[in-house]
Amino acid sequence: MKKRKIVLISGLITAGKTTTSHELAKVLPNWIFIDVWKIKEMFEPLGLKDRSVMIKISKSSMIHITREVLRKMQRNIILQEAKPAFVKRHLRNDLKKYNYEIYSFFLVNNLDDAIRRDKQREKPTMNIGKRAGSDKEWIEKGRTKPVKGDVIINTSEHSIKEVRNIILKTIREKPKKHPYARAIRRSW
Repeated sequence: MKKRKIVLISGLITAGKTTTSHELAKVLPNWIFIDVWKIKEMFEPLGLKDRSVMIKISKSSMIHITREVLRKMQRNIILQEAKPAFVKRHLRNDLKKYNYEIYSFFLVNNLDDAIRRDKQREKPTMNIGKRAGSDKEWIEKGRTKPVKGDVIINTSEHSIKEVRNIILKTIREKPKKHPYARAIRRSW
């Protein structure tokens, strides 16, 4: 039985997780991109001060959707903001039963790019320029850290197409023309 794939994209704030995921989705027809940000956006109109409930519901929803895709569609999947241990803990039996392999990528960027990217967003959310000190502090104090086995890619040193191609090479996939590539939108 052919191995199916789950590509996990995580990383620093503004490192390009969503952009990279969308670029992958555009060249991987028949793959499903499960966008946790789209789930989180459903809660934005509530203006929640305590976002922990929203985060828990979003992660739970992402796992539920992923489980249903594994069981009913057996498609390759792109997931963002998920760590291998979290996915394995919640989907262990299905990953084994349906023969899935996990590839995990952690995106980093330098502080200047993080500030610039945050300002370019329609709704700058992080006030990065006010919170960070040096590049080293930016990476070391990031809310999320790479885990053993992550392929670390610095998006300040590579174009989006180069980042996409590094991932494609690692997962042993070639880019293909996607008939619905225009329907894949960026969140930011």
